Amino acid sequence: MPYLDVPIRRGETLKTRVSIGELADGSPVALPVVTIGGTKDGPTLYIQAGIHGDELTGIEIARRVLADLRPDGLAGNVVAVPLANVPSYLSRTRGFLHEERWLIDINRIFPGNPKGLLTERLANVLFEQFIRPADFSIDLHSALDGCDIAPFVYIDPDDDQNGTLSVRETYATAFGTPYIYRKKRGTKFGTSDLSRSLTTQADLARKATMTAEMGESRRVSTSLVPLGVRGVHNVLAAMGISGREPEPSGPQRTFTEIHLVHAEHGGGLRMWVDLRDEVKAGDTLAEVVDVFGQTVETVRASVDGFILRAMRLGSLATGAEVAWIAH
Repeated sequence: MPYLDVPIRRGETLKTRVSIGELADGSPVALPVVTIGGTKDGPTLYIQAGIHGDELTGIEIARRVLADLRPDGLAGNVVAVPLANVPSYLSRTRGFLHEERWLIDINRIFPGNPKGLLTERLANVLFEQFIRPADFSIDLHSALDGCDIAPFVYIDPDDDQNGTLSVRETYATAFGTPYIYRKKRGTKFGTSDLSRSLTTQADLARKATMTAEMGESRRVSTSLVPLGVRGVHNVLAAMGISGREPEPSGPQRTFTEIHLVHAEHGGGLRMWVDLRDEVKAGDTLAEVVDVFGQTVETVRASVDGFILRAMRLGSLATGAEVAWIAH
């Protein structure tokens, strides 16, 4: 039975924790699982947050959505794991700090391995027990540690090789973020190989999913929580589960490329731009200064576009990603 043997019961909400392993002291690694069975038949939406333990905004979005939902009047089901990577959440880090082969990014190893390391087993549970049985899945994320990111959703990949594109397009657009990223199949971010990300592997399994990115690492970006809550409710409406009409979302801008801008020197960072700022190639993005306050580098935009992600730390080493420019 899917959902770690937590059933869906018509007209009921079930909330529980299911152990999927143990930490070194023997305490259980228990996933919080919620199932909400509508009073009418319909599709199943899966909501997931916190597969990176330092990405707290998505967890708060999931909490608020689940607090809003009641089975009465739902035509279908909602299943949620509002905190998907418990070991990394406990340390507010991207991955499990005490993993044998430290540090594993869970969103680079899907569909996981049921006989592997704890993080590999967790990935397999999430994929097999929740992604596969659902009609559509929403995965809520925030920026990498030390950065902030403008709210956007992925349409990943942007082709229809496996027959899920129309579903992904429909619900990603309904979610209503101001930006939509149509990511080409096989795109890499720097050294990150995304061939085993959740969205890529789900598409290969012919399962429609979307990823929403918004907010800073290690804190709840409270100003963005209502946007995420509205987005999930809009998907519920678009799927016909909630019986509501989607709320209007305003203009949406699509981009197809992300350019990573690196620092060539280490030192203190003075940002000259902020999220969503429009820039032209050659514009100043930031200064890197030495310990005496002298400028050692002026970081400039490599292309025209807008600032999608920005470094929030006041110091960096050579090669750090100062900004992402969406193009």
